[in-house]
Amino acid sequence: MSTTTDETRSGQLDIEMIREFLMRNPDFVREDAELFARVTENPSAEGVIDIGNAAREKLMGELRQYKAMNESIVETARANLAIQSQIHAAVLGLLEVDSLAGLDRKISSRLTGALGVDVCRVLIEGHAPLKSAESVLGASEGMVSSVMGERVEIVGPVDAERAHEIYGQQGARMRSQAIVRLDFHGHDGLFALAARDPQLFQFGQGTELLNFLARVTERLIVQWMHPR
Repeated sequence: MSTTTDETRSGQLDIEMIREFLMRNPDFVREDAELFARVTENPSAEGVIDIGNAAREKLMGELRQYKAMNESIVETARANLAIQSQIHAAVLGLLEVDSLAGLDRKISSRLTGALGVDVCRVLIEGHAPLKSAESVLGASEGMVSSVMGERVEIVGPVDAERAHEIYGQQGARMRSQAIVRLDFHGHDGLFALAARDPQLFQFGQGTELLNFLARVTERLIVQWMHPR
């Protein structure tokens, strides 16, 4: 009788230890493939916690999370591909022009439309290469350093105090911008895009394609510039 009682107490103690261990290590069953298969193959009895069902629910939750993550990655890749296609199409359009005046018109029309922005400006310190222009404009000496400081690029909200200086009369309506510092054979300059959509350009966005477009524009302009 005593032996039976001792065995019963020992069995209860072992069960409590197992329960305590599983509570401290909830992933133990899931990570043990053989044990997990054994637990899930039998339906639970009345009044018994269904460990298999709980594990399945957890796995389904994780699966849903991975699926959502995967969908997000796919959507981001598609968006990046679309942007890349837009930039490439814009560059091909710019390469079609045969004069600085033609480039100015192309920037103010086709480029802004292709990129989905409201304003595009190319500003050149101390040099106004065209007598009449919409996008390729001159700027006062020191303007680039005043706007950029030591930065090579700016992406994010529009600086209201600088908006008119960069974007003219449309500056007051612009909410987000992307700016790249340029060098026109010793003349500092800017390539600036702005939009009324405050979410179009945000801090932390990749700028490789923007820089590519800006450098192409820079080189096209340089070939038609005549120093004064």
